[in-house]
Amino acid sequence: MVEELRVLFTVLSFLTFLLIVWWAWRPSYKEKSAHIMEDVLRDDDRNTNIPRPKDEVMP
Repeated sequence: MVEELRVLFTVLSFLTFLLIVWWAWRPSYKEKSAHIMEDVLRDDDRNTNIPRPKDEVMP
């Protein structure tokens, strides 16, 4: 019984993994994912509206 549950869990986990990969790489999502990746690469994580200490130099 335990072995059957292990096999079932493994198969369901693998199917879930395949579903996530399909969801992430489906053709209709390609344009949106490209935009998200560009946005992440362009983000410099700085908020210029936050007051900074005077001795801190911005790069």
